[in-house]
Amino acid sequence: MLLHLACLTVPCAADAPGWFVYRQSHVTLVEEATLPGKVFYAYPPERVLIAPKAATGAQQMTLKFEIGGAVSGTTFEVATGGKLHMKGCQLISCALICQPGGEILLEDCTLIEAFITTTKMSSSSTEKPKLRLVGCQLTNAFIESPAQTGFEAKECFFNKGKIEASESDGKNTVASFSRCQFKESVLTSVEVLMASRASEFTDCHCLQSITDQTGSYLENPVLVQLHWAGGTPTTLPESAGKVSFEQTKRDADLAQVTMGMWKHVQMPFRTEKNESLHNVLQFTRAHPAGSPPPSSSPQQQRPEKGVIVTASAVEPGKTFKSRITSVNGLLISQLSSGEEAGQVSKLTLTALPTSPGQATTLKFNQDVGSDMQKALNEVSKFAQLRHNGLPGGHSVELGFADKYIAKDGPSAAVACALLLESAITGKELDSTFAVTGDMNADGSVQPIGGVAAKVRGATKGGCKIVGIPVKNEKAIPDLLLLEGPMPLLQIGIFSVSKFDEALALAEPKRVDALARAIAEIENVRTVLTRLPAPQMTGMLRSPQAQARLQFILQAAPNCLSAKYLLLFAQGRGPRSLSIGGSIEAADGSAIGLIKSIENDVEKNVSTLKGDEVGSSINRLRNLRPKLDPRVWPYVDNVISYGEVIRGSILNPVRSGARYVDLVTKARQSAQAAKAAFEKLTGDSQVREELGL
Repeated sequence: MLLHLACLTVPCAADAPGWFVYRQSHVTLVEEATLPGKVFYAYPPERVLIAPKAATGAQQMTLKFEIGGAVSGTTFEVATGGKLHMKGCQLISCALICQPGGEILLEDCTLIEAFITTTKMSSSSTEKPKLRLVGCQLTNAFIESPAQTGFEAKECFFNKGKIEASESDGKNTVASFSRCQFKESVLTSVEVLMASRASEFTDCHCLQSITDQTGSYLENPVLVQLHWAGGTPTTLPESAGKVSFEQTKRDADLAQVTMGMWKHVQMPFRTEKNESLHNVLQFTRAHPAGSPPPSSSPQQQRPEKGVIVTASAVEPGKTFKSRITSVNGLLISQLSSGEEAGQVSKLTLTALPTSPGQATTLKFNQDVGSDMQKALNEVSKFAQLRHNGLPGGHSVELGFADKYIAKDGPSAAVACALLLESAITGKELDSTFAVTGDMNADGSVQPIGGVAAKVRGATKGGCKIVGIPVKNEKAIPDLLLLEGPMPLLQIGIFSVSKFDEALALAEPKRVDALARAIAEIENVRTVLTRLPAPQMTGMLRSPQAQARLQFILQAAPNCLSAKYLLLFAQGRGPRSLSIGGSIEAADGSAIGLIKSIENDVEKNVSTLKGDEVGSSINRLRNLRPKLDPRVWPYVDNVISYGEVIRGSILNPVRSGARYVDLVTKARQSAQAAKAAFEKLTGDSQVREELGL
C-alpha cells in the first residue's frame, strides 16, 4: 500500500527545535507489532506513520515497545486509529506527532531532545489527539500547545525544556500537567501555569508579562495552585486580571520521585543489542508525488539558517494568488544625537515557484536579528494554521526597501502576516496603510516599543492610516500631551488586538462602517489642518467637530485619533504622561547627560558642552509637570547632576584639587540618579505598567 503524502495534514514545525527536520518521506506500518525490550532501535531519518491499513478495512493499528527499549532519531506520527505505547523506554532526538483520533501513551520513559506536537484538526474531525505521559522525565523537550496536542502529563519531570501554550490552554478545564516538576524551563506564556495543577516550577522563566489583562478572555476567574521558586518573575502576584495564584509548599514525595527521575536521565542506554526498525517491522514507503524517492542515507541536509520550511497545503494544486505584494512597515532608526526616529519602510513579499512536490520555504532576503526571525516563525505558524498549510513548491522571500541595513525586533510581525495573507488569497493591501506590532501564532497582536516615533514616521511617509497594538494605546495620549492635537489629526491611528482587525484596516475595500469612519477622518483632517494652530484648536472644540468625532467613534470604536481628539476637545485630555512615556520623554530630553551618567563620569565630563547641558536642564524642568510623579526623583537627580557639570563649565577648573572635588560631586550626583532610576524600575507596580 502506498499512502500519498497529500492526504496527511502536515504539522506546523516553524518554531520547532533546531535538531528537528520534518521529513517529506515516510514509511507506514503494515501490521501491528510488539518490539522486545533491552534493544536499541534506530532508523534512517524518516517518519514512521502508524495508521490503520485501509486495504484491509482495519480500524486500529498499534505499535508497542517493551520495557528497556531505546530509540534514536525517529519521528513517530500517529494517525486516526493508530496507537503508540512505550513503557520504561528511552528516546533521544525523537519527535511525537499525534493526529486527531490518534493515541500515544508513554509510561516511565526518558526523553532527551523531544519534540511533541500535533497536526491541525480539520473542520470535519470530531476526535482529538490523545498524548499522555505518566512518570516520565524529559530533558530539552519542546512541547507545543498541550490543549491542541491532547497532551496530558502526570508526575513528570521537565528539565531545561520549552513549553508553548495559548488561550486554548487557558480555557481548557482539564489540567495538562498534574503533579509535575519543571526545572530551568522556558514557558512561553502564563497559560502554561494555568494548564498545571499541583505542580512545581524551579528557576523557570515565563516570557509573557503577567498583567491586569491576564486571562481577559476567560468567562470566569480561575485559581492556579502551584509552587514557584526562582526564575522570572521572581514571585507571582496573588491576583492578575482573571487569574489568581496560590503559592503552595513543596511536595516532599513529589520531589523524591523526580529526583530519582533526574538520576535516571543521566544514565546511558542499557540495551543488550542494536537493531534497525526496518529489519524488525514491515513498512510500505511513501513520498510526495512528482519527487524522487528519499535517500537511504541516514544523513539529510538541514534547512539553511533563517529559512523556515513550511507544510504544504492539503488541497492539491493550491498556489499563491499573488506572486508579489507590499505593505508599509514601521521601523526605528537611531539618530547621531541618540534620539529615535520612526520611518516607513515598504516590506515586499515575492513567491517564486521551485520544483513541484518540494516544501515551500520562507525567509528574509537580508540580515535580520533573532527577534525578527522568531517573529517570522510565529507568523509562519499562524498562516499555516489559518490556511491548512501553504501552497507547496515555492520560495517565499520578504525584504525591506532598504536592504542593506541590518534590522531586528518583532514589530514587523503583523506586516509579514498581512503579506502572506495577501499572497495566499490575492487580497490587495492599501498603499496608504502602515502597521506595526508583534504577533503570536494564535493571531493575537502583541505590544512593541517606539510607537510614538513610528506614528510620526508614518505621517512623514505619507500614510493616512496606521495600526498599532492595543496594548500600546498609552503612547497616543502621551503624544497628544507632548505635541498637541496635530499628530492625531494628520493620520488616523487605530488599535488592533488581533490579526483580522489589522486585515480589515489594510484592505482598500472595507466594511461600510469602517469605510465611513475613515472617510470622515479624512474630512476632519482636510478642514482642520489648513487652519493656524489657535483657530484649529477653537474649531476642534466646536459642537460640529465633536459631533463628527463621535460619529467616527461609533463607526470605529478602535479609532484612537478620534477617541483622544474628542477628549481633548471636551477638556478631558491627559494631564500627565504614562509611566513608560514619562521615562522615555525624560531620557530623550537629556540624552547627553544620561549617557554621561551611565558611563564613567570622569571620562565624559569634559565632552559635554555648556549650551547642551543648559538646554537639557531647561527641557527637563519644563517637562517635569507633565511627568508621572513617580519619575520626579529620578529627573530631579539628573537635573542636580547637570547643574554640577554646568557649574564646572561656566567656572572652569584651574587646579587639581578643584578637579577632584568636581569629579567627586559629579559621581555622587550620578550615583543618586542611578539609584533613583533603579528604585523606580524596581517598583512592582511600575514594572507591571511597563510590561516587564
